[in-house]
Amino acid sequence: MHKKALSLGFTMAAVALFGVLGAALTADEIFDRMDAEADLLAEGSMVSKIQFDNSYGDGTTASNLFGSLGKPNFSLIYFIEPADVQGTIFLTHEAQEADGDNRLWLYLPILGIPKELVSEEERGGSFAGSSLSYEDLGENDRSEDYDSVVLGEEELMVGELTRTAYKVESTAKADADVDTLRTIIWVDTEFFIMLKMEGYNDLGNLESTMQVMELGEFEGKLSANVMLAENVTDGSSTSITILDQHRPDAEIADEVFAPENLTAFDPAAWGF
Repeated sequence: MHKKALSLGFTMAAVALFGVLGAALTADEIFDRMDAEADLLAEGSMVSKIQFDNSYGDGTTASNLFGSLGKPNFSLIYFIEPADVQGTIFLTHEAQEADGDNRLWLYLPILGIPKELVSEEERGGSFAGSSLSYEDLGENDRSEDYDSVVLGEEELMVGELTRTAYKVESTAKADADVDTLRTIIWVDTEFFIMLKMEGYNDLGNLESTMQVMELGEFEGKLSANVMLAENVTDGSSTSITILDQHRPDAEIADEVFAPENLTAFDPAAWGF
């Protein structure tokens, strides 16, 4: 009787184990969940205020304050401070085709017309002197350029919280036109937000990192309140702080995100 019970116990344990293994998410499924959570966050529109604090390799610093509007497929970032760049707008339209590129525009008040960022040099330019490029902020679906695998799960300390994360490695495909050939990303297993990222160059050397430094809560879900992006190559870094995040009274109209309407954008209407 004891042997039968023991055998049954092992059988049930094996079934449970294989059930867990069979339900494990692939890297692409994890990224799909990340995208889905981001879309849910943007659904119904979002208004935010964000501060960038930049530190450079020569010891100098600079800060920028932005207002941000977002909804699925659209993002608009309005430069509030400093005064010499006030009124600048960065606009993103998400690609609707699986293999398409997001469309990016930069509106400079001194020029009076929005300019679409098309060339690699334009899209790779530093966003407001930060460690992030325009391309980083308007990033496409990475599955088009990378092959990704799940390396396992790890526990990370984020501020005072311990979180379990999927560790996902992505390697650029042979024909991909990308600057970062390999990345490792840690994704929260419960809320599917990125907690940490490392980017490596073609020599295998670490060249950039992004890490959540402080977590908060928005609408009952975990959210990143403070992030730190670092350029290991030149020693610069950018701390990104979400100062405010709220839903507007009504969904933001698509017309607000039209490039031809940027000249008439009213920051006061959004509390900027």
